[in-house]
Amino acid sequence: MIRAKPCRGLPVLVLVVALMLAGCGRRPPGETETLTEGGQASEQQLPQRTVPVFCYHKMSANPTGFYEVSTEDFKEQLQLLHDEGYESVTASQIADYLEGKADLPEKAVALTFDDGLKSVLTESKPLMDKHGFVGTAFLISESVGGKGHLTWEDVAELEKAGWEIGSHTVSHINPTKVSAEKLAEELAGSKATLEEHTASKVISLAYPYGNYDNDVMREVREAGYRIAFSIDRGPADQTDDPMRVPRQMVVKGNSMKTFTRWAHQEKLHFADLAPPIGTHVDTTGPTFTARLADEQVPVLEVELVAGDKAVKYQVGDDGRTITFTPDLAKGANIIRANYRGSPQREVSWIVICDAE
Repeated sequence: MIRAKPCRGLPVLVLVVALMLAGCGRRPPGETETLTEGGQASEQQLPQRTVPVFCYHKMSANPTGFYEVSTEDFKEQLQLLHDEGYESVTASQIADYLEGKADLPEKAVALTFDDGLKSVLTESKPLMDKHGFVGTAFLISESVGGKGHLTWEDVAELEKAGWEIGSHTVSHINPTKVSAEKLAEELAGSKATLEEHTASKVISLAYPYGNYDNDVMREVREAGYRIAFSIDRGPADQTDDPMRVPRQMVVKGNSMKTFTRWAHQEKLHFADLAPPIGTHVDTTGPTFTARLADEQVPVLEVELVAGDKAVKYQVGDDGRTITFTPDLAKGANIIRANYRGSPQREVSWIVICDAE
């Protein structure tokens, strides 16, 4: 059974990586849409763009933690992007594109950094400067100036160099595990503090832990954010809801082969997903249906995974609709779909299970 209103305060599975589902109930790839997900008219019809968005945390010469990336690895990743002609874009540029207000470069890439750690300025920025790349830094507002974190002077230096500042809430709460009142305070408080100390309006958010649901996305919109990023894998494109834009999270030990695949892959599109993204389920065995919208992708070559378990599916009479029943755990679950043809495609979404 599906519940429209989620129950907060439930344990959530640790998300190693989440991946993005987009295109549900929206136009098929290849068509130009004139409405955004929220139903507002676009100002212009824009070309189709596929944008890899990468999420980093800490960076050092000798990484130790899982979320810490080697500076040598980062150099190689930046060199690949430079050699292939990528141009960096910020969160607001992606928001403008998704709202139909402005185009993006043909080969756009977004480099984002969560938590506001000092290495953004001391390690990441100098390497990006060499290629003319800028990034978006998502700050935990109460941590600015703390040990190992950026100071307000550091933040001003990033802004002066063309970087953009976004919110990662006040205290890095788990969005789906706090009350609506607490979430509203975290969203509004972070935005207000950041805007008090920065030169621009703060319009972007990165979800702590990558978690979101319908209630969370509604609160984010009401708090005045135009775009919010998950840590779902897969590239962004014009089908994305601005409230759940995917990012590939880069961590210690990711190979160049993996990074190259992420830079080159396309999004896998499902339409008519039921139950839709953002709703909770109250059983560990919910049944999903979805239609594969990418006509060039053979339906039987799609791989489905829930958590770390492969999921079998049945194909409907139309040859494009699949039905599957994943085995979920209580809390947050990742459902991922992959196509390993050429080009490779990927998509995923989070399902929060409230089963007793």
